[in-house]
Amino acid sequence: MARPKGQRDLPYNEQAEQAVLGSALLSRDCLFTVFSSLNEDDFYLGKHQLIYRAIRNLFDKQSAVDVLTVTEELMNMKELETIGGVEYLQQCSDAMVALSSIDYYINIVNDQSALRKLIQSCRDIDYKFLNEEIDDVNGFIADSEKLLKDATEKRRVSEFKKAEQVAEAVRLNIETPKEIKTDGVNGLTTGFDSINKITQGFHAGDMIIVAARPSVGKTALALNFAYRAANRTNKPVAIFSLEMPAEQLVTRLVGTESSVSLSKITTGNLVGVDRAKVANAIYKIGSLPIWIDDSPNGKLMDIIAKSRKLQAKEPDLGLIIVDYLGLVSSGNTKSSDSRQEEVRKASLALKALARELKVPVIVVSQLSRSVEQRGENKRPILSDLRDSGSIEQDADVVMLLYREDYYKDSKSPNSNAGDKKMKNLTGSERFEMVKEQKERNTGESMVGDVSFVEVNIAKNRNGQTGKSYLFFYKSFGRFDEPSEEWLKQMREINENAAN
Repeated sequence: MARPKGQRDLPYNEQAEQAVLGSALLSRDCLFTVFSSLNEDDFYLGKHQLIYRAIRNLFDKQSAVDVLTVTEELMNMKELETIGGVEYLQQCSDAMVALSSIDYYINIVNDQSALRKLIQSCRDIDYKFLNEEIDDVNGFIADSEKLLKDATEKRRVSEFKKAEQVAEAVRLNIETPKEIKTDGVNGLTTGFDSINKITQGFHAGDMIIVAARPSVGKTALALNFAYRAANRTNKPVAIFSLEMPAEQLVTRLVGTESSVSLSKITTGNLVGVDRAKVANAIYKIGSLPIWIDDSPNGKLMDIIAKSRKLQAKEPDLGLIIVDYLGLVSSGNTKSSDSRQEEVRKASLALKALARELKVPVIVVSQLSRSVEQRGENKRPILSDLRDSGSIEQDADVVMLLYREDYYKDSKSPNSNAGDKKMKNLTGSERFEMVKEQKERNTGESMVGDVSFVEVNIAKNRNGQTGKSYLFFYKSFGRFDEPSEEWLKQMREINENAAN
């Protein structure tokens, strides 16, 4: 029955709604299918919503569902006359369709519901624009985009996939040559062989947490990941820097590439070779596909909207970095919500973003102060993740950074160092011994204020866990991998200390 469309009409199909409800009334198999596909508000007509609610009440109470029991339930609800009495229930049951056809009618109801929600969202956006003062245009656009996304979310209908289909997709994935194979990884290279061996790179859809106490080097490591990924694969990388302006961020990247002290770069105190190194580094960084957003407000919806927009512009987007989680605001949190709830929402949304865009998302996070309260061993553990246990749950990979010299002043062994028992030396002092020995044997000095960093991959949903070790040149923000020879020397010193 065609209806003339008025200006404010919303779409619905009365016959399809009747067919779905009548089938649920008379067939238990159809009943399960309806409940797994539709909610009460997917029905447009109020009487149909009441019938659905009555059927649902009986189902939840594990009572029989038929015309008689639904009639009684509607009487208890004081709504039998509202829906048109027993006669209308009989009319719905007469519209029943076979189980083989129920999906067709459910899809009609679903489609009309999605259209109504989309149209209503557009009207709400229009009303807000016409009747409310808009102070923040970007916020208004982000909120509007969320309304439209929520309205259309149900259209992403998924069905069961037979194992045979999935197995074939896995076979094709394995047999198809990957674009990034030079590093021997299946995902996007981390840029560090030792980390690649454990993680097999950063994988599409994964959320990776890089966590440490303040000033340990978590932002610097995230930047090194960004730089190496963009440099080695030429894939676009997005960086959301909520704490640091873009200029400062790029200055750090220039220091990483040039191996020139950041203090020299920022003061402009450059002469000779250093000036040439910095000029070359600026040119190289400028040629890389790195996109930086340094908006200080850190709204979650802005990050999501901008990421989608960038991927539309750069379909080959390889990596997203958010620095850092503690500054991300959901924007519409109630005053009663705790900081843990705020972080939980942000964590869930960023994980969902990774899956939606099929891009790895690195999220920088701080560790709680509980690390400081432990005894000698201050190596972080998963429970030290700050503000919310949901971070550990949502993350696919968690990297915990530890620098012993962050807690203890490391002093290079002097001429009397040999008088100290090896087992009394700190890890930092052992590192200094190897450093000094290498410089003495090779005549090469390690430039910069260098630290030895332990990267503990404490969680890896899709593979093994383990530890990787990196040099951190603090003066120019660069991470490098030690050689096997270096690590062997460190192992020997540690074994001697244990004996």
